[in-house]
Amino acid sequence: MKKYVFLLLAIALFTGCSKKSTDSNPYSNSLQLGTGINATSLFDLTGVGTTFYANTTIYFRLESADDQGGSSITIQIYNSDGSSYKSFTYTNDQSYGHIFLSYFLIPDPGKYTAKGIIVNGYKTVASTSFTILASK
Repeated sequence: MKKYVFLLLAIALFTGCSKKSTDSNPYSNSLQLGTGINATSLFDLTGVGTTFYANTTIYFRLESADDQGGSSITIQIYNSDGSSYKSFTYTNDQSYGHIFLSYFLIPDPGKYTAKGIIVNGYKTVASTSFTILASK
């Protein structure tokens, strides 16, 4: 009898805790950096990476699981010590959507972190670390 109860509890535990995805949302929270935008797929970046040269245009792709609802987007850049370096705010021309693409420039070599923020509600979506090398 004890084995039977233990077996039932074990089955209940594993089936109760297993994650069954009923979420059909294809979007996730991510921030990518790259050197350009794909000409054939305008929602994708080219040259995706984490190392760039100073004064080079850095394109970003901010994808959010939640609809951005036409909110402005801020990319907050932090120095490696956590202090604020620079903030870029972009107006969103669409009243809905999950993906926002634009670009920024960093002239100073160093290690940074970029944080993508939906301004309405000040919701941080994602962040990524990157390095700026001295110009070629």
